[in-house]
Amino acid sequence: MKKLTIDELYLQMFATYDDILSVDDVAVIMNLDKKRVYRMLRSGEINSIKFDRWVRVPRLWLIEYIQKYGFQRQQSFHEQRRAAVALYCRTPRSRKQIQEFLDLSDRKFFRDTVLHPLLEEGVIRMTIPEYPGHVKQRYVTVRPYESEDSNDEN
Repeated sequence: MKKLTIDELYLQMFATYDDILSVDDVAVIMNLDKKRVYRMLRSGEINSIKFDRWVRVPRLWLIEYIQKYGFQRQQSFHEQRRAAVALYCRTPRSRKQIQEFLDLSDRKFFRDTVLHPLLEEGVIRMTIPEYPGHVKQRYVTVRPYESEDSNDEN
């Protein structure tokens, strides 16, 4: 029996799907809701093509993304959220913008599980640190987010 390369395994895994995937297909493959997939497409996190009014993702592009970043279930959900915020805050963003990006309605939960850990780790910083509650407070990425798992490997 011939050993398959990783690329061949991925191609076999997704052989039941067309070469060009719809947003629904991407959501099923990645175990995400469609709203999150649309955000990833809009932000450029996942490359896509527009056909008239429809957004499509070539299967090979999605396989490349999955090989690089993995499926959602392979990382802790909070870790994945923090990594997404670090990417999103490359340009200064308000608390409300970040919270809407993550689709979180509870401000306290957002602060405790996402914002404060990232500030404490030095991944993001405040643009007006003297006044943490300032109306025009923004958060910007200082360095890339590294999960605890990646620190263990070093």
